[in-house]
Amino acid sequence: MTGLTRENPTTIAYVVKCYLSNAISTLELQTWAADVAGSGAAHPDYLLDLTTFDAPRFHVYEALGFSPSRTFSAEENDAIYGIAYLRDREVYESVDKARALQALRQNPSVRT
Repeated sequence: MTGLTRENPTTIAYVVKCYLSNAISTLELQTWAADVAGSGAAHPDYLLDLTTFDAPRFHVYEALGFSPSRTFSAEENDAIYGIAYLRDREVYESVDKARALQALRQNPSVRT
């Protein structure tokens, strides 16, 4: 899987954004990491740490060993919160539910 390194963090940045936005749970983060680590493909060591990660969410960067950077547009950002709203998760940011759900409809690629 690509996008998991400091040099190319696109995938892990998306996963972390979903995690910090509460669009995915800690169990889902752990399961995703286990699936990627068990896929047989080369992967960064931090994925093994994520399989058992159970610290406060903001400590996820410590588990990674770096802060993955990826710029999300305002619409993509809102769409990620839309995922959290669709899943009846608590949203901690002041993102309007209707706006977030509209952004998700307009940015379906954010779901993958």
